[in-house]
Amino acid sequence: MHTPGHVVLNLALLGSVVGHESAVIAGAVLPDLPIVVLYLRERLRGTPPETIWSVCYQRRFWLAVIHGAHSVPLSLLGMGIAWLAHSPTLIYFFLSVLFHALCDLPLHVHDAHRHFFPISSYRFISPWSYWDARYHGRTVALLELLLVLLCSLYLYLVMAPRWTATPKLLVLALLGATNLWYAQNYHRSFLRR
Repeated sequence: MHTPGHVVLNLALLGSVVGHESAVIAGAVLPDLPIVVLYLRERLRGTPPETIWSVCYQRRFWLAVIHGAHSVPLSLLGMGIAWLAHSPTLIYFFLSVLFHALCDLPLHVHDAHRHFFPISSYRFISPWSYWDARYHGRTVALLELLLVLLCSLYLYLVMAPRWTATPKLLVLALLGATNLWYAQNYHRSFLRR
């Protein structure tokens, strides 16, 4: 899944946890943050995108950081420590990290993460991809787009009225921008080919 989809889905799934939305958002974003840092760093150096994904992304350091950020055992460990520390905010943060990892698990083929790092180096090679048309990417991306749209409607109509600290117009703008990005990305990736 794309990072904005993780945020919208995690907020919809954990949305009833009023008061911990920032932790849920941070947990949804964190696993992909190393990928964003790597990409931006290399683009600023003038590295072509193809080289970023085929060479830079494959370096041992980056793979360890990226796989660690998508690790089910590490997110469970974080939840356990947060529970022992009596920190609901950290529990929901790590729960959101866990949801992100579990949503990615069935949607990566050759770019699969080691979701059981550091316990195992096993990578689940899925038959489905959220971006690669050779592996049903067109269908999976359309389903992701529709899921994000449905979750966005739920967040705006049901959850946003409960978020008294966040203006409803801001929520509408952010959700609208997310859905517009999904529509443009789908068009660019699958319909213009």
